[in-house]
Amino acid sequence: MNMLILLVVLLPFAAAFVSAIVGKKNEDACGVVSIASCGLTLVLTVLCAMFAYGESFNLAVCGLSFNFGDFHAVYGIISVFMWFCSALISPQYFKGHHNKSRYNFFLLLTLGATLGVFLSADLLTTFVFFEIMSFTSYVWVVQEQNGEAMAAGKTYITIAVIGGMVALMGLFLLYHMAGTLEIA
Repeated sequence: MNMLILLVVLLPFAAAFVSAIVGKKNEDACGVVSIASCGLTLVLTVLCAMFAYGESFNLAVCGLSFNFGDFHAVYGIISVFMWFCSALISPQYFKGHHNKSRYNFFLLLTLGATLGVFLSADLLTTFVFFEIMSFTSYVWVVQEQNGEAMAAGKTYITIAVIGGMVALMGLFLLYHMAGTLEIA
């Protein structure tokens, strides 16, 4: 059942690309894909809580590891529930706006990255998914593409890059001192 943990993290990433393909033909339909994907991710997260609680999954090829227990489960379920609620109201909120398919694409990518952060079992995995989350959520900041949004986006990405570099330096120091980046 620990493969279910990986599926919870990867499903939103895969669904983002499905949403993008659907969005090329019909921007409104990609909202339905986002809602369905967030709903399915929520169901899978609850199933994880029922059948994979306390288990871990290691992706040896990439060195990434995930855990579903204690705070991982709580934060995972809460974040997916909030994303599902956001996806439900997004079509109404974005009625008459442009680039809805882009928004939905990055909504799902950011969900996958957020789940990667919350379900990470070590600080390397946390760092990788936090950086993905920083870059995918940037698109939300600049969604309106006006001067104010672009200025806010410039500030956002500058802080994200500097913060990421400082965090990476801290990870190097921590690994040097402790010999591990495992959260446990």
